[in-house]
Amino acid sequence: MQFDRTHIEIRNRSENELLDIALHVIRRFPLQILLTFALVAVPLLLLNNWILGHILTLDYNLAIQSRQTIVETTYTSSDISFGTFIFLQILLIITEAPLASILSTVMLSKLIFDESPTIGSIIQSARLGLGPIIKSCLFKRGILIMIGLMMLMMIPDSLTRGLVITSMILFFFIILLVRAARPFVLEIILLEHPGKSDAKDLTLSQRSRMLHTTVGGNVFARSMQIMIVSSILALCIHGFLTFLSVSLFTESGTLEHTEMTARWIFPTACWLAVLYASVVRFLNYLDTRIMLEGWEAELKIRSEAYKLEQRQQLSTDW
Repeated sequence: MQFDRTHIEIRNRSENELLDIALHVIRRFPLQILLTFALVAVPLLLLNNWILGHILTLDYNLAIQSRQTIVETTYTSSDISFGTFIFLQILLIITEAPLASILSTVMLSKLIFDESPTIGSIIQSARLGLGPIIKSCLFKRGILIMIGLMMLMMIPDSLTRGLVITSMILFFFIILLVRAARPFVLEIILLEHPGKSDAKDLTLSQRSRMLHTTVGGNVFARSMQIMIVSSILALCIHGFLTFLSVSLFTESGTLEHTEMTARWIFPTACWLAVLYASVVRFLNYLDTRIMLEGWEAELKIRSEAYKLEQRQQLSTDW
């Protein structure tokens, strides 16, 4: 690892600078970042479609319809199903966002320091933190619980569905608050491996408390800023992809296949926004360490120590 050769100057930056630098990082390494992100995001996209696909069927809302004609029943059910599907997709995508950025976060940590990692080495590095990721993200951060609640939507009972949606909304806001207050748990697990190398190392909870509590207000505000910017970006990408779909794949000038919009266009836009948010979060993690620990000075010291070690090895070999 070349501590003194980084693609980004290691120094403290403002929130707006980090949002801008994230775009430059994606432009500099588009294939590496997109490929590692897609390796996890695409399976999650397919999983979400499998879990929620039944909502887009025409008979999803027939149990609660009181229309007299088949035409009215069909169109009303279709509209309600479309809105419900989009809403639940948003809940799932935001909940699963940390999982999708596992490999891309490891890739970024290598690329920043001018390394050339392979996909195999990235997966191997991510496997080292698999246990803490399962414990902290899937269970403590409620990803498995949210997926389980989504699967309960398959029960053909309107009362059950209403209770499940209410539970999901309440649980979703809890997830948002926890994630906004502790956004760097994934980076700590993947990049610092707390408690792994030495018995004296800090545990994950201790390291997380040290990193987040000292500047908790700043961390929370930046998390909210990333969420707002990512939401706006998702809408912009959705509009762009919809325009392309209308221009290239339809003759009437309107997107008549709303199922394609719900299943593929809108989720793709959301996942691309999640990709951008993950890069900004990684840069925020670096900036927080610089602000709290003087990380730029530490990197310079480690760089000189590495060079000294290399010189000593050369003199010994000679």
